[in-house]
Amino acid sequence: MDIAQHIVASSLQLFYRNGFHATGVELLSREAGVTKKTLYRHYPSKDVLIDAALALRHEQFMTRMCTFVERADAAQRPLAYIHFIANWVQEDDFCGCAFINATAEFAQSDSAPHQQAARHKGEIQAYLLSLCASAGAQQPEVVSTQLFLIGEGLIVGSQVQQAQRVALVDGAQAAAQVIWSASL
Repeated sequence: MDIAQHIVASSLQLFYRNGFHATGVELLSREAGVTKKTLYRHYPSKDVLIDAALALRHEQFMTRMCTFVERADAAQRPLAYIHFIANWVQEDDFCGCAFINATAEFAQSDSAPHQQAARHKGEIQAYLLSLCASAGAQQPEVVSTQLFLIGEGLIVGSQVQQAQRVALVDGAQAAAQVIWSASL
């Protein structure tokens, strides 16, 4: 891993745990083990570093999600998406969705983080649509939207109501099963 990759990877972890605005350049450089001058040589502004961190998070998340989902039989992959989300929200280091968090901090729809979040969520929706169509859903657009909303609700609910994660996971999985069964 080169210095630029190391900086962005360590920055992503800080942004995810602490938030984008709350994480200063001093902490970012210290955590990466580089001087501020070195950090700025690779990332001329904090905004450029945030863009790079979100791009890395998108790549990591999509790879992890697709790997998990595609282990399931094609007919079960739409539900495997919900199982993936259910497993993720129960991890010890779960701090919500970096993209949902970014839109909360960068509420202007024309801001770069907000636009990256919209593209990320759009790619997930397109992936779910392809899974539902391949698995034989009668109305893949409708079902994929419903499953997407269940997943997003589970992410936000689990971040906000950490003590209720198990009940939220159980409810999301049960709702997804009902929707999926009705779609075939």
